[in-house]
Amino acid sequence: MLARARLRASFFCRLTGLSFRGPRAISEGVLFICRSPGRFRTAIHTLFVRSAIGVVWLDSNFKVVDKQLARSGRFAYVPAAPAMYYLEAEPSILERVEIGDRLRIDEAVS
Repeated sequence: MLARARLRASFFCRLTGLSFRGPRAISEGVLFICRSPGRFRTAIHTLFVRSAIGVVWLDSNFKVVDKQLARSGRFAYVPAAPAMYYLEAEPSILERVEIGDRLRIDEAVS
């Protein structure tokens, strides 16, 4: 799926996400971790994100619970089901995963 994704867990990292980041950050992808599952906890914005991104929301077992194309400059995207993780990457990620798939994380890069 992705050869590499950065791992982010702090509130500040989740707040800024891919804002102000260039194409390299989007192509690598970022996996965000929340302390507990929820819909609004894993909501994202795309303010100051330079291009559309693919967002995949995962539950605590890394099962895909929602996915969406997030266009630049939007205030909020909320997953349809509670999630604990979300992955932001190039839009093409959406073609490679389906709701219900279980993703495998081999190694964390921070």
